[in-house]
Amino acid sequence: MIVALLVTSCMSQGAECKTYTKDSFTSGMSVTMATVGGLVSALVIAELAITEPGKTPAARVLDNNPSEQAKSILQTTTIAYLLVWTLFGLLAFIVGFLQHPGVLQPLTDLGQSWLGLAVAAAYAYLGINQ
Repeated sequence: MIVALLVTSCMSQGAECKTYTKDSFTSGMSVTMATVGGLVSALVIAELAITEPGKTPAARVLDNNPSEQAKSILQTTTIAYLLVWTLFGLLAFIVGFLQHPGVLQPLTDLGQSWLGLAVAAAYAYLGINQ
């Protein structure tokens, strides 16, 4: 994802930037970015869909009487996971879809699909059915 952002930024400058080219972002990177992005998004949506609004996602993995340390670790890990997913999704959407659409198509595609997945995650968490 970082390489995709760097390549897109460089390519959008035109001939001035010689650091990154379209070939700097390989087909393997493209497939990996799409696959990992899809898997992470699926996990986020699935977890939010089964979490009650206002509750910490994944809290059900703890036993009936979890320690404060276990709760804290779970909450920190969950928040970090969701923040990283949101940050990279927003970057893909803003840079790849809004600012430089089509410059690096895999980033544009990821940004566009992330927006839909973010809406689906919100619907899932809030329990909105229609």
